[in-house]
Amino acid sequence: MKRLSLFIFFYFFVHQSFAQTRQQCNLLETSNDTLITCLSDSPCVTLHAYVMEGINVGTNTYRIENQTTCPLPQSNIGTITNITEDDRWSSIINLPFTFYFFGQPYTRLIIGANGVLSFDLNRSSPQTQRPNDFCQWSFDEQAPNTNLFRNTIFGAFHDVDVRYGGTIRYYVAGRAPQRMFVVDYDHVAHFQCHDLHTSQRVILYESTNVIDVQIIDKPTCTSWNNGNALIAIQNEAGTVAYVPPGRNTGPWSARNELWRFIPNDPGGGQFTLTWYDMNNNVLGTGDTLRVCPATTTSYRVELAFDVGNQHYTTSDTVTVNVDYSHDEVDLGPDRELCIHDTLTLDATVANATAYQWQRNGSDIPGANQAVYHVTEPGTYAVQVEIGLCHTSDTINVTYSDYPIIDLGPDIEACAGDTVTLDATPSNQHGNETYEWSKDGTVISGANGPTLDVTETGTYVATVTNNVCTNYDTIYVHFQDPPPLDLGPDQIVCSYDDAVVASNITDGDAYIWEVNGTTVNTTDTEITLSGTGEYDVVLTMTKGVCTVTDSVHVKILSPIVIDAQPEIYGILNVTASGGLPDYQYALNDGNYQSTGHFEELPDGDYTVHVRDANNCEADTLVHVINLIIPPYFTPNNDGTHDTWRIINSEYTPDADLYIYDRFGRLVKHMNTAIDQVWDGTYNGLPLGSTDYWFVLVLPSGRVYKGHFALIR
Repeated sequence: MKRLSLFIFFYFFVHQSFAQTRQQCNLLETSNDTLITCLSDSPCVTLHAYVMEGINVGTNTYRIENQTTCPLPQSNIGTITNITEDDRWSSIINLPFTFYFFGQPYTRLIIGANGVLSFDLNRSSPQTQRPNDFCQWSFDEQAPNTNLFRNTIFGAFHDVDVRYGGTIRYYVAGRAPQRMFVVDYDHVAHFQCHDLHTSQRVILYESTNVIDVQIIDKPTCTSWNNGNALIAIQNEAGTVAYVPPGRNTGPWSARNELWRFIPNDPGGGQFTLTWYDMNNNVLGTGDTLRVCPATTTSYRVELAFDVGNQHYTTSDTVTVNVDYSHDEVDLGPDRELCIHDTLTLDATVANATAYQWQRNGSDIPGANQAVYHVTEPGTYAVQVEIGLCHTSDTINVTYSDYPIIDLGPDIEACAGDTVTLDATPSNQHGNETYEWSKDGTVISGANGPTLDVTETGTYVATVTNNVCTNYDTIYVHFQDPPPLDLGPDQIVCSYDDAVVASNITDGDAYIWEVNGTTVNTTDTEITLSGTGEYDVVLTMTKGVCTVTDSVHVKILSPIVIDAQPEIYGILNVTASGGLPDYQYALNDGNYQSTGHFEELPDGDYTVHVRDANNCEADTLVHVINLIIPPYFTPNNDGTHDTWRIINSEYTPDADLYIYDRFGRLVKHMNTAIDQVWDGTYNGLPLGSTDYWFVLVLPSGRVYKGHFALIR
């Protein structure tokens, strides 16, 4: 049951001081691990060792600092106190280390349900401070005040009621000689205002006797005890208290704040700091050490101090990370350029602080930018500073001439001819590549120095010698050749001349060949005469075209006629020369395919012969009609006394044979001689009977017949 009491008392001395320094959560701390990079101001760093204030410092006076919260374990760990009722003190709790408070050493304390820790374990007035006894909740006095708890840490003192929620725990964190004794009020409900909860901690530090009051969340219940709350430490007499500003008795709320009470007696603070490398070599003493590591290196600082007869040491390690990694400048591979070309070299490197370009080992005045434009050959280098670091690169730049090519003037050529274009450079190196195009289209497979052209078009040769490319253009026009025609082969009669003429009479030049021999004439035609066969070739030039045609000429031999008249009005005509086959005609008669004519009256005839080429010849012939007398009467009466073939004299050199019926030759006569048969054989008259004759012409033609001898 709550009881309201009013106490009025007087205090004689209140002392408060307030300051703020760096946060320190451990007895010994070093500066954070650091990193030296190219962009650092220096390759060296100063390491710092920080010792929590309070070592060997008297605790009769304190200094207050407002700091940020140190990392601690979660609130749900530790030993739960035996406080299960409202307004109670805990049982006696043994501290893991000796803690000095207002000049006195303590190894035990009790925890109050209303946010207080008391080193008095058996006080009955003005307030009860005994284990498991009543813990006062009502107050309105400003600290210091003798009516407030004596020899007590108020952190924060206000009326809370664990019965309606929350837990009060304690635990030890860390290791000697820098342990922490932590009292944790975890989400404890306010009295009367049960929906309000306080979370706060009180932390006692070994070796330094520092006290932290950490307010996680403390709302205000203004409807009870005026919402009064207090953060302070007060001495045994109740005459000295240290109170953070704004946290003396009154209705205030707070969240996420920490108040540190640091022993502040004059003198004291005896300890030593020694720096080591990781091989335990001593590097220096004191709270700073200047180091310049080339690589990542760790350093250990050791704190040594004595408390009474007890010697303590603790250490911390700091690492200086050295990372001189940086982007490397890369100018690329060596370059070969064409004359008059410009190469832009870019040495841009992230975080670069300075550039210097060189050519052939010498600095280029004013060339101190990331980009440099090369216009002449040489070995170029760039030095790049990246703070403390350097990077460089070199590139060789050479220049080559453009390939010098000349396809010549535009070309007029004759269709059917081949024009060879040659793009071989006059300054050929031997490593050229070629590309040809016609009318803007690349010619597939045309990758040599020459190109055979047979079509009209605009041709471009593109030549590259490693890096330099040049080209030349030429227009090639193919004219249609003149249609030279010497006509068909000729067959010419012997009495005619053969004329071979070009159908084109306006040519620029004519060269004739007959049977392989050049004829000494430049006329547009030549004349051939005389029997024979001639192969005629004409080579004619007109403009850019030279054309050739040939013709075969045959001049026939003269037609020779052989006309052989025979008896009975027969004429046999044969022919030679000219061009067989032949046709034959007599006088003005029609031509026939045979030279045999019969039943011709006696007389003179003109024989006409025409060959297959319509060549003609003619000759005169006399035709006779031989008369064979059927009988004769050798009676010496002057009539029919002898027998002969009438007109046989016109068949000279013919032989006439007369046989009796027994085949006996009785008479042989030659028609060239005016001979007759008188019917005798060896001077004796032959008898009347039939006789047979055989007339053999010079041509071999034989005529036979018979006649009668009548007496």
